[in-house]
Amino acid sequence: MSTLSNTLGTVALALVGLSLQADDFSSLMQVAQTTWPQKTHIGVICDYRSSQAQVEDLARAAGAGSMITVVDVRRLDQASLGAQLVANCNADYVVLLPRDRVIAEGSFGATVAISRLAMNGIPAVGTTPKALAQGAVFSMGDGTRGEVLVTNRLKGTVDVILPAGYSRKASLPLSTGMAAISVVNTK
Repeated sequence: MSTLSNTLGTVALALVGLSLQADDFSSLMQVAQTTWPQKTHIGVICDYRSSQAQVEDLARAAGAGSMITVVDVRRLDQASLGAQLVANCNADYVVLLPRDRVIAEGSFGATVAISRLAMNGIPAVGTTPKALAQGAVFSMGDGTRGEVLVTNRLKGTVDVILPAGYSRKASLPLSTGMAAISVVNTK
């Protein structure tokens, strides 16, 4: 009996560790889908090999009916090219990943990508205040303590009219299923 207890305890600790590593894009996706219900094509620029788990978390949060185009970049100097490829794929908006190796929120690569995306009229959103400081139109997630943060520096390229009631972490259920993921290489 104690072996079973030890095993269950180990499994519980492992699951807690996994949940601490997982990114919660649910709140961000609820705000994005409520703000732009007609926009279902999400762009992501990242080192896909190292950020695949984050992209899958995003796909689960986005739900069935959404499409995620991932532009796989491996070096900082590919940030601008990654943004151009996202624009060429006609993504509606880009979600920044908080822990990517190359284009993470707060990184120089993310700043370059957001700037290039803005020139193409494609907004970026994130999960931390860092993304907002870089030019994302809004940010919501664990990094914002459940608050929706909206930029005060919009340059007219996008409309962001947040629905009433999004001053706290959203708790509405998202659609079931998972967004489709396609990967574009920069090579």
